[in-house]
Amino acid sequence: MAHVAQWKHGEVAEITSLMTHHKIIGIVDIGGIPAPQLQKMRGGIRAKAQIRSAKNTLILKALDEAEKNVQGISALKNEVTGQAAVIATDMNPFALFQEIKKTRTNAPAKGGETAAYDIEVHAGDTPFKPGPIVGELQKAGIPAAISEGKVIIKNDKVLVEAGQKISRTSRRCSLGLIFSPLNWD
Repeated sequence: MAHVAQWKHGEVAEITSLMTHHKIIGIVDIGGIPAPQLQKMRGGIRAKAQIRSAKNTLILKALDEAEKNVQGISALKNEVTGQAAVIATDMNPFALFQEIKKTRTNAPAKGGETAAYDIEVHAGDTPFKPGPIVGELQKAGIPAAISEGKVIIKNDKVLVEAGQKISRTSRRCSLGLIFSPLNWD
């Protein structure tokens, strides 16, 4: 029989306890959420709910263990995909959803993600001085030009429409935004 690290037994026991001592249990995908945003979310709901992330194999093992005390909880095994975490609470799940929604913050878009809303650049002045950034913007399909010693955006441009997948070949330019060429995945 293979040796299993003691910390893994402890982790499974803690997750199992979390699952058996709360009325509402959920599996959430936390993949793609940057650590600062996740920590802010955890802090915002700490008094009302707990979010516990672990390796998927440990969550699956904890679901098997919890099934001994909570009939039907192992049905959540189908939801353990990607980078999963367990959320546990005694409050109404709809109220919890509203609390989580309040803690949402925007994060930079990444290639491979689906845009939740239109990603657009508006016409007008930028704080940038003329230089290589003009070429970067133009390569990304943004109508940029130089006017009066500043880089300007000539027209509004929707880079990615809501629901569209952001290209993995996106470029990060000096604006700190992700711009993608016109070949969407």
